[in-house]
Amino acid sequence: MSKTKKRIIIITVSAVLSVLLISSIFSVMKFGTFNCFSSFPAFFRVACGSEDVIAVDGDRVLMCSPTDSAEKLISYMESTGAVHNADEDLGGRLSFTKDSETFEMALRVNGNYALLTRV
Repeated sequence: MSKTKKRIIIITVSAVLSVLLISSIFSVMKFGTFNCFSSFPAFFRVACGSEDVIAVDGDRVLMCSPTDSAEKLISYMESTGAVHNADEDLGGRLSFTKDSETFEMALRVNGNYALLTRV
């Protein structure tokens, strides 16, 4: 292999690894998950309006459009078998019970999407 070909391969591999690292860091900062391969497609599907609620990281991280996001989350969680505990909601945290386990989902909304993270 020539020196030029080795340099091109090294530069290409370095660029790909850099993009993956930056994407993972951005995904953690914005969406709360290292998996940029699930968070970015979910973001684009929400931005296009093709789905109501999208599971980014199982039931731990969910994403939806910002309009009526709390209602969409409640509807989605009830479709998975969880029961909404409206009396225990605190601001941006919605309380649910599923399989005798009580947990909360933190709701963060901006102009592009609503992020729902299990607390």
